[in-house]
Amino acid sequence: MLNILVLFGMTLTTNTELILILRFIQGPLSLFEGCILLPIIMSNIKSEHSKLIAYSFLYGVMLTGDKFTTSIVKFAIENYNHNMMVYTIMSFHVVALIIYVFFFNHNRMFPKKPLYQLNLGGIFLMIISLISGAFFLIYGKKYYWFESPIIITAFASTLVFSGLFLLHQKTAKRPLFHFEIFKSERVILGILMFFVFYTLRAGMSNIYQVMSTVWKWQWEYVLQIQYFNVAGSIIGIVFSFFMVKNKVDFRKIFFLGFVLLAMSMLWFSYLFYPDTKVEAVAPTLILEGIAQGVIFTPLVLYITGSVHPSITGSAAQAGTAIRFWTTTIGFSLMQNAILYLTTKHQFLMTKNLDKTSPIFQQQWNNLFNKNIASHLPNEAESITAAALKAKLYNQALLVSNIEIFRTLFVVGIIAAIFVILYQPIKNRLLHR
Repeated sequence: MLNILVLFGMTLTTNTELILILRFIQGPLSLFEGCILLPIIMSNIKSEHSKLIAYSFLYGVMLTGDKFTTSIVKFAIENYNHNMMVYTIMSFHVVALIIYVFFFNHNRMFPKKPLYQLNLGGIFLMIISLISGAFFLIYGKKYYWFESPIIITAFASTLVFSGLFLLHQKTAKRPLFHFEIFKSERVILGILMFFVFYTLRAGMSNIYQVMSTVWKWQWEYVLQIQYFNVAGSIIGIVFSFFMVKNKVDFRKIFFLGFVLLAMSMLWFSYLFYPDTKVEAVAPTLILEGIAQGVIFTPLVLYITGSVHPSITGSAAQAGTAIRFWTTTIGFSLMQNAILYLTTKHQFLMTKNLDKTSPIFQQQWNNLFNKNIASHLPNEAESITAAALKAKLYNQALLVSNIEIFRTLFVVGIIAAIFVILYQPIKNRLLHR
C-alpha cells in the first residue's frame, strides 16, 4: 500500500530532487514486498514441497523478471507519458494487493518486535558498506580507480563500515547475522559455487554488448532475443524442481548445471564473428538459461538446509550477500577485462596494420569513395579513418570476448570437476 502511495506521489510533481527522494523511499518498500512474498506463498501451499515450490517461483522470477518488466516499460515509454507509465507500475502493485487481500491468509506470520530489537545500528552500518562497495566496483573504471579521491573514499568507507558492522554483530545482543553458519562446510562450498555461478553469468552482458555494438541490432530486437534465455531458464527451473523433489544428489545437480553453463560459454566463443545470425545465437541462449535454472534453486536450498533451523535466516542472508557482491564483482570484472583486452588488441592491430596490403587498400578506397561523394576531401579522409578505426575496435572486441568466454569455460569445467570429486571433511575422516 505504501508503495502505491509513493508512486502516486511521483505523479504529482516534476521536481527532480523530490522524485529522487521518493525513488529512494521506494527501494526499501519494494524490498519489504519481496521479503514477505516468500513466506506468504509457503504458508498458502498445502504440500510437503511448499518450500521448494516457493523458492522455484521466487528464483524463477529473479532470473526472468527483468526481461518482462523491461518489455512492459518499453511499451509504456512508447505509448504513454510519464504519469501514465507510473500508473502502469501502480496497477501491478494494486493487482498484487488485491490478490493478497482476497486469496492469501491474513494471519500474522511473525511475532511483533519493538523497534529497539531490530538492530537498526547494524542495518545502518551494513547499508553504508554495501553502497560504498558497489560504487567502488561499478564506477572504479570510470574514475580510473585509485587515481580518483571519490573512489579512494568509497573504498575506505567500505573497509571501515564493514569492519564496524562485523564488530557490532560480534558484540550485539540480537545480531542480524550469526557467523556460526561459516562452521558448515556446505555453506562455504555453496558460497564458492555462487561466486563462480555469478561470475559466469556476468559474461552475458558481453553478449548483449556485442549484439548492439558489433552486430548493430536494435535494443528492442535484443530484448526480444533475450526471451530465448528466459525460455531456457524456465526449462531449467522446472527440471531442477523435479530433480530436487525426487531427491537427486545435489552434487549431481550442480555438476550437470556447471557443465551445461561451461559448454554454453564455449559455444558463445565460436559465435563472435562480424556478422552472426539469430539462428546461431538462440540455441546458446537457451542452453545458458537451462544451466542457470538448473543451478539456482538447488544451490539456495543446499545452503539454507545445511544449518540449524534457528539460524537458517543467516544462511539465507549469506546467500543474498554473496549474490549481491558476486553480481557487482562479476560486472566489474567483465567491464575491466573488456577494457584491458580490447585496448590491447586494438593497439596491436593498429601497430601491425599494413597500409600497403591490398585488403586495406580495398577497404580504404571503398569507404573513401563513398564519403567523398558527400564531403570535402579532408572531411572524407577523416570520416574514412574513423570508420576503419571503429572496425578495428569491433574486431578487437570480438577477439577479447573469445578469450574471456574460453576462460569462463575453463572456470566452469574446473567448478564442475571440483563439485563431483569433492568429499566433505567428515567423510574423509571416516575413511582414514
